Amino acid sequence: MITILLIPIVTSLLCYLMKNHRVTGYLSLAGSIALAGFSVPLIVSSVSMPLEIMNGMLYMDALSAYIMGLIVFLSLASSLYSIQYLEHELHAGLTNPVAVRRYYALFHLFIFTMLFVVVSNNLALMWIAIEATTIVSAVLIGLGFRKRELAIEAAWKYIILCTVGIIFALLGTFITYYASTAVVGTDGVLNWTSLRNIADKLNPATMKLAFVFVLVGYGTKAGLAPLHNWLPDAHSQAPSPISALLSGILLNTAFYGIIRFMSIVAPSTGAEFTGNLLMIFGMISIVLSSIFILVQSNYKRLLAYSSIEHMGIISLGAGIGGPVGMYGALLHILNHALSKPLMFFASGKIQAAYGSTRIENVRGVLTSMPLLGTLSFIGALSLAGTPPFNIFISEFTVIKAGVDKGAWLVIGFFLLSIVAVFYGIIAGFGKMLFNSNQQSAISSQRSAENGTLSGLLSNGIMIVMAVLIIVLGLHVPDAVETIIEACIGIIGRG
Repeated sequence: MITILLIPIVTSLLCYLMKNHRVTGYLSLAGSIALAGFSVPLIVSSVSMPLEIMNGMLYMDALSAYIMGLIVFLSLASSLYSIQYLEHELHAGLTNPVAVRRYYALFHLFIFTMLFVVVSNNLALMWIAIEATTIVSAVLIGLGFRKRELAIEAAWKYIILCTVGIIFALLGTFITYYASTAVVGTDGVLNWTSLRNIADKLNPATMKLAFVFVLVGYGTKAGLAPLHNWLPDAHSQAPSPISALLSGILLNTAFYGIIRFMSIVAPSTGAEFTGNLLMIFGMISIVLSSIFILVQSNYKRLLAYSSIEHMGIISLGAGIGGPVGMYGALLHILNHALSKPLMFFASGKIQAAYGSTRIENVRGVLTSMPLLGTLSFIGALSLAGTPPFNIFISEFTVIKAGVDKGAWLVIGFFLLSIVAVFYGIIAGFGKMLFNSNQQSAISSQRSAENGTLSGLLSNGIMIVMAVLIIVLGLHVPDAVETIIEACIGIIGRG
């Protein structure tokens, strides 16, 4: 576990010290490959046998392993994509070699902070790790190579709102510690494993207050409405590989914190209390984002609002609860972590080719760049919840859980919202993909770039992600079923 935390730190340092910017990208990739190689055995073993070190400060179980697996995969995918992305930005004169070194150094520090979140057993340590993700990712957002002023503005908005929000989570952590002192004595506990064992003895009124603070605090970082204001600006202004990490996994690490608290609050307050709050925040996020998706003229902001919608779906599934609802929420975390990064990768290539993020300025992508157009089409269909793609399966599972629970009003609003989202995404990306406007210069330029090693790596990982989207829409592999069922067992335990 310590080795896994050290690898991104060492990689970050080496990338910063490397003088040759062309080599730096491949050094970054080597670090991501090493991280994957060392983490996979630990992830597999943690599913069946939790691991605890440093007197219980660091801990891994199936839930940690699930989120860690996504972090490791997306860090590798973003490393592969970043090489060509930064080569293009350098060639276009939008950045310089020093900024490239800083990018890769911060990139791996960002990975470290997210890994630190999921291995922290101590709730205060987890809070520190989540705040650290804010600081590092804010600097990455501020690197926004094309419109630096807007990127810096978005970074400041992000760091201020999320830092203010996460103070509420800190208060919730303090209140939880106070509640534990009434059970174990003056020396309370903050380790999740210890709190889980005494969860049913904690004072219900105190834990209700703690959960409200935690939900508001970590909900701000997870992009749940109405605390989402930072997200559209940050995701749309950040470099595309960073947007992919922000949307695909950073939001999930914040929600991971909510899930951990859920499992220690519900035994004392009852699952209905935490469930109702999560459903309220989830539905607000889904309905509000669906409205903004319908009126977007910027495709990166459209994707950002889509992230708010999907975090709302995850919150709704967790709020409905039960084995089916929680299964839908956890499966949706995986599905969204594949589909949204693919679309941010595609949007980065489209922006590089057309020089604009406005939908009206992009036409004929399928004609001028058939591979990119096809991958974008697959990603758009998935995000829109179209069968037989992966997100349809998890959305349908959440709907089934709501029907089984008799939450007809909630499901009714949910169905209306996802219909609006379907129209908004298909209409927006449909104009970009299908409207005829062949641009041979763009086609030639992209063909030349795609023929390089970095282009092949970039396209290769996007193809892999598109294939996974289709496969998960047809069948959920047994390995995924096993780890999700193990996670449900952990969350449901008192």
